[in-house]
Amino acid sequence: MAQMAILLRLVNVRRRMLEDLTDSEGRQRSRWDRLAVVDWPIARAMALSGDRRAPVVAAKALSRLGNGPIYFVILVALILFRPRGAVAVGLCGAASILLLHCVYPAIKRSAARPRPRDLGIACPGAPPPLDRYSFPSGHVMTLTAALLPIVLAAPRVWPYGVATWAAMAWARLAVGDHFASDVAAGTLIGAGVSGLIAYWIVI
Repeated sequence: MAQMAILLRLVNVRRRMLEDLTDSEGRQRSRWDRLAVVDWPIARAMALSGDRRAPVVAAKALSRLGNGPIYFVILVALILFRPRGAVAVGLCGAASILLLHCVYPAIKRSAARPRPRDLGIACPGAPPPLDRYSFPSGHVMTLTAALLPIVLAAPRVWPYGVATWAAMAWARLAVGDHFASDVAAGTLIGAGVSGLIAYWIVI
């Protein structure tokens, strides 16, 4: 009898765990379903197909640059053009990116949002993503954090900063790696952290 009682207790605990998990997944799906009203039409409109050769090549190249090489370009530009407080700008960008990437994986896992490419919206031959989930956009978040201190230190370069950000945002939508709300969230998170650090270091 004691063994039967223990077995029943274990079964009840397992059932409650499954119910909690189902409820959590249901709430998560409901949250993304509300965003999908806006996100899905944009994702379908922005995703590129293989027959649009030049835009596909551009989107793939930008996505690959966002994996890391673009930050070497930004660093070289800082060294060559030496905006006011170039060292402080570089430190601010580096500190912001380091801090963001300490918390970014946890945000991704907590959100657990599937990417558009996993739901049937994808650009053929697009490079594989660096991680599993969609929300927020790490490429846009990191780029925003790197560019904001530069724009604050040298306001005259803001058109170039905005153009670089817009190109990366477009590329992430075009290859089917993100929804528009992922890009928006990445921008806000990157700007928030980088802006706070820049307030103490750059401004």
